Amino acid sequence: MAHAAVLAEKEEFSDAFFPPPTTSTTPSLPKPRIKSNPFASLADADNMKEAEVRAKFTRAINKHNLIPGFKVAECGERPDAWEPEDAEYKLKVDAAVYLAKDAPTDSRPHWADQIIPIEFKRDSVALDPFDDSKENINTSTDTRRKVRGQIISYAEFIFAVQQRVALFMFVVIGKQIRFVRWDRSGAVVTRSLNYVENWRFLCEILWRISNSSVSDLGLDPTATRLYPDDADYQRMDADALPNDSDADDTERDLMPEELADDSKYVFKYVREMFAKSVHATWPRYRVEVPYGPSMRTFLIAKPSFRVKGLAGRGTRGYVAVDCESGEFVWLKDTWRARYILIDPEGDILQKLNDAKIANVPTLVCHGDIAKQATLTPDWWEAKNPPMSDHVSSTEGDPLQAPSASASTSRRTHAQSSSSLKRKRGDERSGNGASGPRTGWRDDCPLRHHQHYRVVEKEVARSLVDFMNGRQLLCVVSDCVYAHSKAATNPKTKLLHRDISGGNILILPKVSKEEDGTRALKWTGILVDWEMSKPLQNTASRPRQPERTGTWQFLSVALLSRPKIVEICDELESFLYVIIYYAVRYLRSNLEGHAVGNWIDTFFDTYGVTRDAYTCGDKKIATIKEGVLVLANDENLKFNSPMDELLSNLLMWFRAHYIVTKHKRRQDQEKALRYTAALPPDGVPLGKARKPRRDGSEMTNREDRSKHELVDFSKPTEMEYKYAVYVLEHTRMMNLLDDIAYEREWLSGDRTPDRIPSDWAAPVRPEGPTVPASFASNLHKKPKISREDGMVTMPPFPFAHANSAIPKTPEKKRVSRA
Repeated sequence: MAHAAVLAEKEEFSDAFFPPPTTSTTPSLPKPRIKSNPFASLADADNMKEAEVRAKFTRAINKHNLIPGFKVAECGERPDAWEPEDAEYKLKVDAAVYLAKDAPTDSRPHWADQIIPIEFKRDSVALDPFDDSKENINTSTDTRRKVRGQIISYAEFIFAVQQRVALFMFVVIGKQIRFVRWDRSGAVVTRSLNYVENWRFLCEILWRISNSSVSDLGLDPTATRLYPDDADYQRMDADALPNDSDADDTERDLMPEELADDSKYVFKYVREMFAKSVHATWPRYRVEVPYGPSMRTFLIAKPSFRVKGLAGRGTRGYVAVDCESGEFVWLKDTWRARYILIDPEGDILQKLNDAKIANVPTLVCHGDIAKQATLTPDWWEAKNPPMSDHVSSTEGDPLQAPSASASTSRRTHAQSSSSLKRKRGDERSGNGASGPRTGWRDDCPLRHHQHYRVVEKEVARSLVDFMNGRQLLCVVSDCVYAHSKAATNPKTKLLHRDISGGNILILPKVSKEEDGTRALKWTGILVDWEMSKPLQNTASRPRQPERTGTWQFLSVALLSRPKIVEICDELESFLYVIIYYAVRYLRSNLEGHAVGNWIDTFFDTYGVTRDAYTCGDKKIATIKEGVLVLANDENLKFNSPMDELLSNLLMWFRAHYIVTKHKRRQDQEKALRYTAALPPDGVPLGKARKPRRDGSEMTNREDRSKHELVDFSKPTEMEYKYAVYVLEHTRMMNLLDDIAYEREWLSGDRTPDRIPSDWAAPVRPEGPTVPASFASNLHKKPKISREDGMVTMPPFPFAHANSAIPKTPEKKRVSRA
C-alpha cells in the first residue's frame, strides 16, 4: 500500500499538534522535574537488540512519569483474542501509550485502548520506513517499504477499531525517533531525531501530550466510548438477544394479519447482524449524527463492513441502534471528498426520496462532522507553495485526470507553514478545517477528505444471499428500475455511476398482489449514491480531482477511453454484476479451479496502453463476439433461462459497440477531411506512369468498378436495431422480467461459492508506477476473495494514466458499502 507523507521539522510538528498548554484552556498537569537525561541508558541503543531498546525506552518514560496520566506498555508478545473471522487482525505492535487506567498487563495490544502506538526497530537505515533525503520521504527500498507497510497496517487497524480523526505514532529506530501523524489523506512525519541527545525536546513533547484533549490526540469527540457499566452498553446487550416477535424473512404468501405493522417486528437477520457486531473484543460507542441544527445519537460496535486501506474514504458500515426510536438502522461512517461541487450522499438520497424513487434507501439523517477534515493536504500545500498567485486546478472534461489541467483558479495567497500553527483549544485543533474546497491544486498529490455520517432506515442483505438464479434476476431488475426512475424523473435526473455487486442489495419487503393478497418478497435496493451525478451535466467542471468507479463492473468503453458516463455504461455494469454472481454461485459447465481462473481473467485482468490501465482482453472479446467463451472455446452454459438472458444482452451490447465504433470512425474521418492540409511549401506531384503487366490490366471501367472497396465495418440493419435497446432502460427491464417470471426455472441451481478454497490468483507484473497522487485509492495485486461474497471497492480511479491495478473486491459481509 502506498501512503503519501509530508516531511516536518520537529518544532513545527510539536507546535502545530501539541502546543504548550495555557491557563485559559486546559489546566496544566505539572511538568516532571527532570534533572538528568532519562534516556541515558539508551546511549548505546544502536548496538542493542530491539527488545532491549523497547524495554529501556518504556521503563524510562514510566519511571520518570514523563506523560502524567498515561503509561507506556509493551504489547508485542501476543495478539488480542479476536474471533476466528477476525484472524486478519492478529497484529502486534511493539508498545503503545495508554491512559494509565487502561494500560494492559498481559502483553497484548488491546487495540481499542491505544492512544499512541510505538514501533521499535534496531538501528539500521534499511529499517527506517522513511527517507529524509527523498522529496516525498517515501522510499522504494524493499526493506523500508516492508516496514512502512507494517506501521501503516497498525494505523489502519486502529482507525478501524476506534473512532478517530487522526492517529499519532512514534517510530523508534535505535536512538532515533520519528513522530508521525496519520489521517485519511496521508501522513505528516518529522525528520529522524536523536532522542538521547535531544532528550529535553522529547520530554517536552511527552508532557504536552499529557495535557492534550481527546481531540488533540486524534480521537473523535462526537463518539463516546461505552463501558460495561454504562446503560447504553447494557442496552446493546439486550438488543442483541433474540426476540419472540422477530420475523422470518423467507419469501412466502402472508396470512391476513401477518407482518401487518412493520413497526412491531424486526427481521431475524437484522438482529443477528447486530448481535454479531456486539463482541467483547470490539469497543462500543455512542456516536452523533447531524439532524438539521441538532444531533441524533446511535449505538454502534464492530463494523459489519469496512473498506480496507488507511488512505481514502475509509468507509465503515454499522447495524446501529437509534437511541431515540430504539430501531435498528444502517449507519455509514466515511470520509467523503471535500470539494464544493460534490453533493453529500444524504442530499442525494433526500432528493430521491422526495421524488418517491422506489428501491433506494430511505434517509434518516446525515451531515458532515464539524471541524473534522484531513490536514495532511494543507501541510503539503504549505510546504509546496505555488510558483505564482495562480494555482492550477482541473477544469473541463470530467474525465480528465488532475494533470490534464485546462484552466486555473485564483488563490488569494500561498499558505505558509507558519499558518499551520495553532493555540491549544483552537477550532482546528488537530481535526478541524475551514469550509469545503472550492478548487484544488492539481499538483497536490493528496486529496482532501471530510468526515461524514449518514443513517438509512433499511438494513438489507448482501446480494450474495440470493437463493436462486430467478431471484438474482428479480433483484437486479428492481435496481435497474430504480436506476431508470432516478435517471428519467425530472426532479432527479441522476446517474448512479458505481453500479457494482456491493451496491445491489436484497431487502425483504411485504408487497400487495393484484388479487389483494399479501406476500413477503426479496426485492432489490440500489445503494451508495454518493458518486452519482446529474445526467445532463456533461460539460461541467469535474467535481473532484479524479474519476471513480468499481473496475470489475465498469463498461468496456469506460475502461478503454475517456468518455462521459451514459445510461448504456450503467446498464452494461448491471450485466457484469449478473455474470459475476451467476458464474460464481450458479451451476454451469465451468468447474473447479477454472471458475476462479475465468473470473480472474474476465474481471481482474487489465491491459496497459501508454502507461494507462485499460480493459482486459477477455471482457473486450466477450463484447466483440457477443458470447461467453471458456478456455476450450466452448460457450459458457448454465442450462437454465440464464443462458437466454445473457445471450440477448450480449447481442445487444455487441451491436451497440459496433454502431458506436462505426460512428466514431465516421466522426474521425470527417474531422480529418477538415484539418488535413499540405505543408506551406508543398508542391503538387506529377502523375506517375502506371506499369503495364500482362493479363492484369482491366479493359473497361465497368470491370474496374467491381474491385472498389466495400465498407465491411458498416453495421447491419439488425445491429442498428439492437444498438438502440441499451440506450434506455425499458428493453432491459422487460427482458429481465420476462426471463425471471415467464420462463421455467428449476430449483437447485444455487451452489456455495464455486471458487475452490485452494485457488489462488496468478501473480501479475505491477504495471505502470502509481504516483502519490492516487495514494488514496491504491490496491495491490489483483485478488479474488475466496469468501462468500464481495464488496464494492473504494472508488477506483478512472483507467487513465497512472491509475491503480484492478482487484476483485473481497467479501461483502453486510448490507452497505
